[in-house]
Amino acid sequence: MAVEKTMEKIVALCKSRGFVFPGSEIYGGLANSWDYGPLGVEFKNNVKKAWWKKFVQESPYNVGVDCAILMNPEVGVASGHVGGFSDPLMDCKECKARFRA
Repeated sequence: MAVEKTMEKIVALCKSRGFVFPGSEIYGGLANSWDYGPLGVEFKNNVKKAWWKKFVQESPYNVGVDCAILMNPEVGVASGHVGGFSDPLMDCKECKARFRA
């Protein structure tokens, strides 16, 4: 497919120019993970700054917030995430293994 070939070319260019490197590459790599090189870090920061300016600084309706990742479990209950969470599983009839859907 043309889109896949184009994406392969973009990834190859980014790797050759030092924007990204496969994650944990010297230890055998980790599928679909990337580490940012010097140019990649600058590019990523420019995108973040442009997004922040457009959607936070220039909007009278949005404000920035930076919360802790670890929170009291009651936060998940109060927000509805716990009650509405679903993790459907599928059972393979041949091998009897269970997989996440």
